[in-house]
Amino acid sequence: MKTYLTAAIIGLLALTGEQVVAQASQESVSLLWKGVGGKNRWDNTNYILFAASGNDSKHVQSGRKFLIDKRSGQVRFEGRLGDGDNIVAIFNCKTDKLLKLSSNGNEGKPNSTEADDVFAKINEQFKKDARFIFLPTLVDKAGKASLKIVNAEKLQHITFQLKDNSLGGELYFNPETGYIKQLVDKDGNEFYVNGYKDIGGGLFLPTTFKSIDNQDKSTSFTTVAAFTEMEDSKFSTL
Repeated sequence: MKTYLTAAIIGLLALTGEQVVAQASQESVSLLWKGVGGKNRWDNTNYILFAASGNDSKHVQSGRKFLIDKRSGQVRFEGRLGDGDNIVAIFNCKTDKLLKLSSNGNEGKPNSTEADDVFAKINEQFKKDARFIFLPTLVDKAGKASLKIVNAEKLQHITFQLKDNSLGGELYFNPETGYIKQLVDKDGNEFYVNGYKDIGGGLFLPTTFKSIDNQDKSTSFTTVAAFTEMEDSKFSTL
């Protein structure tokens, strides 16, 4: 009887501990959503446009633009590759499928070897840019939270890992505003995060990721805008 009681107590304590950790994780995620403006506002936004520069872009030049239909996953890309070719592409970020592509004004076949090579470069850069600009909306679980003083500012510190494993590490954010202030990825790359801007409809996203050690890895989003409506032609016509 005593052994059974001891086991029951240990089991209860373990379950309680897991519940506490889960609750703490959810509180951190909720604070990040607060910085964005709330999950409801995010869910009610159908389209987002952003222009990005930097982010160690080896194959796609700075100034690239992505227009995203959040519901369908359709994306319109406009920009230049490293060789200077002017590209317009329409693809689906949920299926990783290229739908249409034109190079220097000439539309090509989306299933050709050349198109596949171009799309691979665009899609790789899109994912790198998206995991930064949308970072506060992508963190759905967080490790144990603790308060730390960074640059004379009291910040909440958590560990995280995105669902697709594309990014993980540590986040430092202001527990009052929910704004992310610093990111340290698993490779030890550190970024100061700043420039939260109202992109429309009361949504706020960070627009500056300044690398501490490697300027090439720094990323700035010069344009970010949210829309509830968009012309269908943006995702069908090049």
